[in-house]
Amino acid sequence: MKYYQYILCICFVQCSLASFAQNNHTSVQDSIVLSEVTVLAERPLVVRKADRMIVSVEHSKLLKSRNLSNILSLIPDVDYDGEGGINIMGNGVKIYENGRMVNLSGARLKRYLSSLHGNDIKSLEILPQATAEYDAEGGTAILVINRQKKHEYGLSGYVGSEYERKSRNSFSEFAGMTYSWGNLALYANMASGQSASRSKTEEDDYGKDVIIDSHSESKDKGHYYMPKLGIDFNISSKQYLGIEWSGSYSRDYSNDCLVNSSIVNNDTYPIYIKSFAPYSLRNHANNATLNYEWATDTLGGRLQVIADYAGKRERDLQEYENRYTLGSPADSIISKSQPSYENIDIYSAQVDFSKSLKQHKFNIGAKYVYADIGYNSRMFLGNTTLAGVLTEDAEQRDDFKYYEQRFAVYGMYRFSSHPWDVQVGVRDEYTEWNTRQRVKDQLHNSSNENRFFPSFSIRRDLEKGNALSLSYTQSINRPSYQMVNPFVFHLSETSYKEGNPDLKGELLYNAALQFVLKSRYIFSLSALYIDRKINEIYEQVAETQTRYMLKNDGTTKRLTLYMGIPFTWGIWNCRNNVELSESWYQNSVKRVNDLGVVLSSFNRFRVSNHISAMANIRYVRHYKQLYLIQKTDYIGIDMEVNYNCCKDRLNITFGVKDLLNSRGKNHQVFTNNDFEHHSRFDFISRKFCVTTTYNFSAGSKRANQRNKTYSNEEDKERM
Repeated sequence: MKYYQYILCICFVQCSLASFAQNNHTSVQDSIVLSEVTVLAERPLVVRKADRMIVSVEHSKLLKSRNLSNILSLIPDVDYDGEGGINIMGNGVKIYENGRMVNLSGARLKRYLSSLHGNDIKSLEILPQATAEYDAEGGTAILVINRQKKHEYGLSGYVGSEYERKSRNSFSEFAGMTYSWGNLALYANMASGQSASRSKTEEDDYGKDVIIDSHSESKDKGHYYMPKLGIDFNISSKQYLGIEWSGSYSRDYSNDCLVNSSIVNNDTYPIYIKSFAPYSLRNHANNATLNYEWATDTLGGRLQVIADYAGKRERDLQEYENRYTLGSPADSIISKSQPSYENIDIYSAQVDFSKSLKQHKFNIGAKYVYADIGYNSRMFLGNTTLAGVLTEDAEQRDDFKYYEQRFAVYGMYRFSSHPWDVQVGVRDEYTEWNTRQRVKDQLHNSSNENRFFPSFSIRRDLEKGNALSLSYTQSINRPSYQMVNPFVFHLSETSYKEGNPDLKGELLYNAALQFVLKSRYIFSLSALYIDRKINEIYEQVAETQTRYMLKNDGTTKRLTLYMGIPFTWGIWNCRNNVELSESWYQNSVKRVNDLGVVLSSFNRFRVSNHISAMANIRYVRHYKQLYLIQKTDYIGIDMEVNYNCCKDRLNITFGVKDLLNSRGKNHQVFTNNDFEHHSRFDFISRKFCVTTTYNFSAGSKRANQRNKTYSNEEDKERM
């Protein structure tokens, strides 16, 4: 504890000394040249409103030259780990792009964020607390991506590439092009890449009279392509129509995956298992979105209609060749082949209407979602020692169908009169789902639930840029279809996982008190309560088997203190974040308390009008879970240099991320009565990267009508 106090003291002293030399507002200056008249307009880079923070990407050279994955690391109050994990002031995040929710996580979310370029983004909206107009499903914070609507005449675009070196080399390319006739614009984007990594995992199970030890090493490779096509049509000054299609095609595979296991029990000789387990994963996803907006009158009325289709097809092939050794002589060689196929079709439609009357604003809306999901998996076995052929094991066939419908309506009211801003809303969601397991006991399950999710916030603006706000929201984390599939899936020779059709969604209750000082400094105290907590239960079955199962087991309480302290001193722009959390995990038989610490310092140095440097430091102590204890202390260091030239059209960035390779080491411990499961992961997370981006335009009529230049003040990126 003294160690954490020492770090905090250093952080606070640094912030206190430097805060005397700072600017009160983060802004960018534009110079618009009209003949012989120059008009200067202040355009804020970061604007804080009552319930959200808006980051202007289109007016920042630094942000426009990056993809969204890199932009997130520069935004105040946002914590992105570079691998698909996002937090906003300590809260989990759900992402919206042009009105539709992005249902991705992990590696797929990382690729999605890398495919979105700053040139295609108008602004980002950051909401620490969700309101009733957003889906109740998912995290308690919101990240809204507002895409740049194309309206300038002529041809414009960008092209670039990124090189990364980790355990192996990886290379990605991206390009975008737009041709506009003013009211009508066509655009196309493409991002592609390939990557490779190497990892090691050690797992140990300690049970009654048995010890299972497993070591694995894998070399993984991947390729992906993410195209996008769209049309922007401004039908009139009051009507807009946008149509967009995007795809994601990837292949991940490993031809070199070795697993060595040993089982020590009461037998005379220990059992050794040597496995060769290559796999191949092919993922095809398509998404089509129609977005229609209509400004109904001049009093602030707006109607928006969004229809969305998301389709996904995934083929997975896992193969095993297991050599059993009992004592010293070879016993047998067992081969397995396990192909699987997943298809997902999700249709949604929503209507939103808003109306403003002086100090009052009303929002009402409705949304319908239908999901049709199918999963099929087979297991083929054979004993190659006896020269046998692989035959299907009927007991290991999985043929699962999942259907879900969701109906939602919401209403919101907002009152704004300086210095007060009050917002209240309620969302009603009715959900029903049905499952069919067609090969195992013909299992059928169905469930339905109707819940209300209220939200409110109240804010009072004080003098000199100070503000105090209080907010409350409710949400739900529903289980995915894989979690409720009542099937036994064998992970290895010694472990398997089993679905739980009786799972219910986690209920989240979140309240936050926030104080903004001088429009820059953020102090937030939030309380989170999770009921019907979903936990992964490990338990020993027989002597040599470990079962993983998800259950609604217990509750979680968390109290989080967040502080964001930026300052500017000459060419040095710095943002320090402190996040302290105390968590209580409890069920009927166990209680765990834990203190979580996240300290970060993001530093930018403007060396000249063309060169800037970055040095970021993060310290993280992971939280404990109720059963699974994931305890990792690490210090991450990122360094980067950014160079722009050719009138800001060419941008080059190079640097190193996770210099100490701290993220590449992890240790997990699971305990349940007399049973313990230990896992150790070791992989290369240190990354050397170089990114080059070139922006171009040709035949732009608008450029001839008015010459727009940027002043030097815009180069001061006060992030």
